[in-house]
Amino acid sequence: MQLRHYLHILRRSWWLVLGLPVLVALLSTAAELRKPPRYAAFAQFMVSQEPFVFAEQAAATHSAAPAFTDFNTLASWQSTSYIIDDMPQVIASRAFALDVQALLTAQGYPLDIGAVQHHIQAERVHRAINITTESGNPETAQALARAAVQVIAEQGLRYWDRDGQDTNGLRIGVLDPGSPAVQLSTRSRLIVNVGLRTALALGAAIALAFLVYYLDDRLHDGLQAEAWLGVPVVGMIPKE
Repeated sequence: MQLRHYLHILRRSWWLVLGLPVLVALLSTAAELRKPPRYAAFAQFMVSQEPFVFAEQAAATHSAAPAFTDFNTLASWQSTSYIIDDMPQVIASRAFALDVQALLTAQGYPLDIGAVQHHIQAERVHRAINITTESGNPETAQALARAAVQVIAEQGLRYWDRDGQDTNGLRIGVLDPGSPAVQLSTRSRLIVNVGLRTALALGAAIALAFLVYYLDDRLHDGLQAEAWLGVPVVGMIPKE
């Protein structure tokens, strides 16, 4: 089939090819404008495991520094890799969400446990943990990010059912305690969302136009006659 045949098929169903994308664009724009604003805050921290201190060594040396520090530090960094790998799952857990909820309630931000667990996301980037929080209120989003970092720093290895001696077992290096929240519902985001849906609607409309042409077994014009008979059309009798 030649290109002119494809264009002819689309021209026959122009109302569908143009109408569906326009309708989807209008409905998508209205839906995006009616959405309440959403805000996101970000936090970032580094994590490592505390070197293990033997009680006998600490008592003998009257110091918190253990013997064989280099070997102890090496083991600490090796075990840190497992902790970092597990951190996104820990932050996504209900146990972590309950601790964050308790802390937020004490700070004057009472939230439902489901909202806390759903709106905190963690991502591992090399040895850093990036936390993203969302809320309809910018202050709440920022409070969520800060509370998540604080809970990790205070609770430590309790989520792994392992506690250090006289410590929570973790060292937390905060790189970003909770940046000011930014609005997610921006104009560029609206344009991208509406444009993507409109493009999908255009593709669906073109597919429907070809489907309608395929299912229609009526003879409409000379191009169809040429395609069906395999010979050129010499002339046509006009309708009027």
